[in-house]
Amino acid sequence: MKPILDKYLPLASTSKSPTLQTERQKDHYSHFILRLAFASTEDLRRRFSRVESMLFRLRFQGDDLKERQAFVEGLNLDWETVGEAEKIEYAEQLKAAAGGFLKRLDEESWFKVDWERVPELVEGRKVFLKGGKAYVPVREQLSMVVAEFTKRLDKNLEVCIAPYMKQRHANILSLLLELYPDWMKMIA
Repeated sequence: MKPILDKYLPLASTSKSPTLQTERQKDHYSHFILRLAFASTEDLRRRFSRVESMLFRLRFQGDDLKERQAFVEGLNLDWETVGEAEKIEYAEQLKAAAGGFLKRLDEESWFKVDWERVPELVEGRKVFLKGGKAYVPVREQLSMVVAEFTKRLDKNLEVCIAPYMKQRHANILSLLLELYPDWMKMIA
């Protein structure tokens, strides 16, 4: 997939690239044009959301670490950082959720979010659940960011459909009036 992206959808992974602004502009144009094109039906919106989320995941993974962190901080997500006292209190459960990869607790940072926000991590048993919250290791941040991206994209696709439907109904009404000029007299 990466060679295809590089060929047809190039996007530099660092802000130091001289072509980044032009590449981002093309990326934004294509995203919003496709968003309008795929907003008409539920099936098309679902397909667009799935593919855009995959593309976002690939782009996010390929990004520079500092820029990725700055991007995440700019999202203003309501993630609660797990403090040292809480890490110590739930040390065994957090280590178990880490799947044996964690030798020392201070090697990993953790976030606390509502468990509904990370269903794939809950399903994969990659988080510790307590009191309706999922304790997510920072290495699983990608899943959380992609889920948030998908949620926001789906919401924006729903917003796109209203003007589309108005335009569609206006076109149908004008077509009916053109085909049946006496139609308005009949219904009045």
